[in-house]
Amino acid sequence: MSRRNAILLIGLLLTAGAAALAVLPARWLMLAIPAHWPLAVIDASGTVWSGSAVLAVGPRGSRRALPNPVRWQWSISRGPKLEVNHPWLSGPLILAPSLTNIMISPQALQLPAQALSTLDPRIAAVDPGGRLSLSWPAVHVGRHARPGGARLLDAEWRDAVSALTPIRPLGHYTLALTQSATGGADLTLGTQQGPLLLEGAGALSASGGFQFKGTARSAPAASPEVRAALQDLLSALGPRQNDSTLLHYR
Repeated sequence: MSRRNAILLIGLLLTAGAAALAVLPARWLMLAIPAHWPLAVIDASGTVWSGSAVLAVGPRGSRRALPNPVRWQWSISRGPKLEVNHPWLSGPLILAPSLTNIMISPQALQLPAQALSTLDPRIAAVDPGGRLSLSWPAVHVGRHARPGGARLLDAEWRDAVSALTPIRPLGHYTLALTQSATGGADLTLGTQQGPLLLEGAGALSASGGFQFKGTARSAPAASPEVRAALQDLLSALGPRQNDSTLLHYR
């Protein structure tokens, strides 16, 4: 096949794909997401090309719906590009696929800390509150591997509170997700300030496996009254060992 014919064929395939996306109903996305993912489409309208959907996040059986729908729009000017919008995003999220990778634009996401409840039943039991923010740099997913240590995601939990203690706030916490040398990602949890100290590290494998080990404990400078007020919360998070609560998640 000549180069000219190959280009024509690729063009025809892209045109056919765009035409299909323009008419396929958005509700087909409800079937496209694997059941084991911590994300599900519970309602959708429009088409795969341009539409909106209500998403639910969390493990199967305990998912929570987002209060606002996600909206998207494909375009093919200057190459295929998907623009995603949601009130929690600081601006449009752009996904630009190419022959070798998918570019995901840098973005910041602000959401209520109640979203942490979807991660594990033990976290849901403490009824977390406060402000949660996520941010990430531009990422290229595909053939070219990112170097080990590259920043993938930064998360902050500010003005943290829990229904199990009157202490307000509990603290300010950060979590960093970085590229590991094995193709997965490494996680590091730390405390910036507050009477409740959360620390730990974990890993997310390239196949989707997850493990995390850490501790939760009262700050050394906390008063006896504050330490007593934190006991119910610490007991709900996991088993106790000496003066610490063990945080083990898989």
